[in-house]
Amino acid sequence: MPNGNRSLNLFFSKNNFLGSFNDIYKIPNADLPECCFVGRSNVGKSSIINAITKTKKLAKISKTPGRTQSANLFEINKTVNIVDLPGYGYARVSKNTREQLSNLIESYISNRDNLIKIFILIDCKVGIKNSDIDIFDFVASSNKNFSIVLTKIDKCSTDFIKKQMGSIVTLMKNYKKNFMDIFASSSKKNNGILDIQKDIFNLSKHYEI
Repeated sequence: MPNGNRSLNLFFSKNNFLGSFNDIYKIPNADLPECCFVGRSNVGKSSIINAITKTKKLAKISKTPGRTQSANLFEINKTVNIVDLPGYGYARVSKNTREQLSNLIESYISNRDNLIKIFILIDCKVGIKNSDIDIFDFVASSNKNFSIVLTKIDKCSTDFIKKQMGSIVTLMKNYKKNFMDIFASSSKKNNGILDIQKDIFNLSKHYEI
């Protein structure tokens, strides 16, 4: 494993966008260990991915929720994949589009054999919604491991962050088999980014296909 923050940043800065896919069976790089980021629309997935990879443009950031409507694949240092999945829970798209995006997310999580870790993002200020619990349930039923990334903590007080994390940890008792960890993060302040980098890097050490 690289030593220190600088080495990890160098590892993640060697990245490449491989494309957007609406059919999970057309996604390449199935021979590499893979993690994905999923969460409600506007939760900050693209910002976190850019913070991890130390680039401002790898994942496209939009102020309009619901813009990511495919699975976006990023190869990191030819060693591990990161996938940015569409956001869920956004009401201002058609019912048909919502169903298509939901089917894509579920198909990817269920059928992508080299997927070994899911990061479910929760906006710290918003907290957990029913749509998040649906994702927890689905991931657990698919027998996949997941961690929670609490985003945008720079917008919340220390006490509020502690309360949110405590509430999440309590809820995660229902998912003991699949829940791994929780990260408190801010892409603007760089909080928690190093810990997420380490977690993703370590995936390759435990991977067999």
